[in-house]
Amino acid sequence: MIAANPGGAAQSLGTLATTVGSADWSRWTNNRFTFYDYVDYPTAGTNEIQFFTQPQGSVDTYNATKVKTLEQTNMPESRSFGRVGFRVRQIRTHIRIKPKNRQATGISNQTNTITSLYEGLMNALADLVHQGTLLINIGQKEFWDLPQPFITCPPGFGCTILSHGTNAAVSGSQGMWFQQSPSPEDIYQVNPEQLIEAGQTFSVRITFDKANSPALTYLVNNTTPQVEIGVLFEGYVLRPMQ
Repeated sequence: MIAANPGGAAQSLGTLATTVGSADWSRWTNNRFTFYDYVDYPTAGTNEIQFFTQPQGSVDTYNATKVKTLEQTNMPESRSFGRVGFRVRQIRTHIRIKPKNRQATGISNQTNTITSLYEGLMNALADLVHQGTLLINIGQKEFWDLPQPFITCPPGFGCTILSHGTNAAVSGSQGMWFQQSPSPEDIYQVNPEQLIEAGQTFSVRITFDKANSPALTYLVNNTTPQVEIGVLFEGYVLRPMQ
């Protein structure tokens, strides 16, 4: 009887992979890429929002009726970039109001929603951007602790708003329009770049330690508006040469 040798088998597979495998592990490609994850904002307010926990095809952490598609995330695994390494160059956060037609009745069926009814929502979002701390761990070690991440880590894309429409004939017409900075110059730059190795786990969360984040309940025409919060990692994906 011949005893099995798992160590020897693994060594043999490693030798085969380096000699006749399709990937050349001595050379790597660097491809510009962005990993992102959006979750539904808890409309009653919360003390913490977690990201990158539910990959594409799974149910949103904060909305049990929504399955996440490529619109919300491109993560292949929970808290991991999968079989690729990733060099993080920039960190961005993004607050986006869901399109009017995806809002509940009371918002979606009002012709003056944009010009008159979002004032309460804009005030709440203006409060939100001054709150929170973005905490990012790789493995068991904390790498980033960023206060006011919606200001310090803006998306760096979007329209530059010089003025917005209003309906002066309607009481409570829109007094302001909230938006994070669309300027690429304001993006949070990671210097030096940080490598997250293939298969390595990480955690990303925004905490609200002193008080819960603002509630959005019944802020728009006695209806609760729906908002998504996203975190984006921009950088380079590392893959072995083929």
